[in-house]
Order: sequence, then C-alpha cells, then structure tokens
Amino acid sequence: MRLDYGTILCPEPITLSIGTLRNPTLREIAKLKFDKFGYYEFLIKMSPETFYTKVKGDDGKAYWESLTEKEQDEMALYDVIMKEEPLTKLFLEIFNFFFVEPVILKEGFFILLKEDIEESDAVDTDNIRGVIAKENLPQVLDLIQQICCVYEKEEDVENMKFKNALARKLYEKMLKANKKDNEKKKADINLSLPNIISSVSNKHPSLNPINIWDLTVFQLLDAFNRTQINTIYNIDSTRVSVWGDEKKTFDASLWYKNEYDKK
Repeated sequence: MRLDYGTILCPEPITLSIGTLRNPTLREIAKLKFDKFGYYEFLIKMSPETFYTKVKGDDGKAYWESLTEKEQDEMALYDVIMKEEPLTKLFLEIFNFFFVEPVILKEGFFILLKEDIEESDAVDTDNIRGVIAKENLPQVLDLIQQICCVYEKEEDVENMKFKNALARKLYEKMLKANKKDNEKKKADINLSLPNIISSVSNKHPSLNPINIWDLTVFQLLDAFNRTQINTIYNIDSTRVSVWGDEKKTFDASLWYKNEYDKK
C-alpha cells in the first residue's frame, strides 16, 4: 500500500485497520535522538540476511552461510525478530514510537491496545485494537518506511512475464545483487537529517530554526526538494528574461510540478 500525497503530507495520524500510525515531528525525533531514529530506519528496512551478516558479526555470518539458498529465501524477518530477544525489544520500541496506541508483546504477537493497561491486567478482545503478526509485518514496515521517507518500491516479480523459469531466476538474482550494492553505499553526509534541517531552515523563505521543528520528515524533505526546484526555476527564469528562450527549453510549470506521484 502506497500512501497518497495528501495523506503523507498531512501531519495528522494515519488510521489503519490495526491501529493509528503517527507522523512524528522533527521535535519528537530530536527528543528521541537522531542517531536512534537513524537506527530505527535501518531496522525497518533490514532483511534477515542483513541482520545475520551485518549485525550479528562473524557468528551470524557463519550461521547465514550455513543455510541453503532455499532456507535463506524462506526465512521471514518476523521469525528473526521473535528469535532474537534484543531485536524483539527494539521493534517493540519502534512500534510504540510510531503508533498512537500502546503496543505490548504477548504470546509471540505485537498487540496494539485501545488504552494503557497494567501489565497484570488481562488482555482480551475488548481492549485489543489490532495485532502485528508475521502476515502483516511487511505491510506495516512499508508504511513506516514511507513516513520516514526511506521506502524503496519493490519490483512485482510475481506478476511479471518471463520467457522461462531460468530468465525469472536470473532476474531475481540481479535484483538481489542490486539490493546488496545499495546497502553497501555509504550514506551522504550532506543528506543527513540534521544537515537538511539546517539547510532548509536557513534557505527557505518562511521556515527557520525556530519553527522547522514542527514539520514531519516528509514535510521537511518535500520543502527541501521544492526549495531545490525553485532555485533552478529562478535561475532559468532569470536567464530567459535576459537572453530569451530560442530553443523553448524553459518550463514555466516547473515550480508546481508533482514529483511525488511520478515515483
């Protein structure tokens, strides 16, 4: 499920069938700490392979390499989360940060409650708002990724047509290799959240270091992209007003084009 432009641009919580997803502000993220938020972003995009080869160290890498290709492909992130206690606690933190409803862990499920209850109280159908389980975890993480602006659209290989089974397998291997290459790319320090906050608050015509903290991540990055587009537009419009537009390359609609729905 891809959130539409209006829904993700609005700072209001997003109502889902299992609960209400918060769109945290930069102020809330700063209170959490940017490094921790960055780690949350890493975890919500993490695969079982990434966990065992990057997080668990040499022992985890050895374990992953001991598995057959079929076992690797069939391993679900939810199973890894439930198997590794520190990871279970971290995802419980993540869900409590992004959901309005309090989230608890009970009998192998993340349960969203209608209201806070004491740990000793019974959890029953009357106070359960929704459940995050193995089946819906990928969809929940996709939505959180969109809120954090780290979502990458997955290729729908299942509905693609291939000449034969070998062609499908080669294409899937290529996608897997590309995903690994993207994971290895070093993060651009110019695009870190604190640096973008600083840049936008000192460049934008109305946002400043005082009021910028009330924006959500998406609103910030939307303002960042629009500011870049408007800078290009201003340069082009100045050039055209002075030198003309003999080749008809000036795009007068550049400043209001919808770039989000093109992705």
